Amino acid sequence: MAAPLGRDTLPDHWSYGVCRDGRVFFINDKTRSTTWLHPRTGEPVNSGHMIRSDLPRGWEEGFTEEGASYFIK
Repeated sequence: MAAPLGRDTLPDHWSYGVCRDGRVFFINDKTRSTTWLHPRTGEPVNSGHMIRSDLPRGWEEGFTEEGASYFIK
């Protein structure tokens, strides 16, 4: 499971966003480029929440730090 994501874990001039499906993307504010990989670790990061198409409308899946899934309405 990925480490918690905070602005203090990003290099200078980087920020991040989260897609509706829970994927985290990173923005190099100087070059205006984006990547799915964390600029320090080179690994993808999950926000811990995902909107799945197989869940009823309004439900999301979340994950504990141990990797267990749970559902949010």
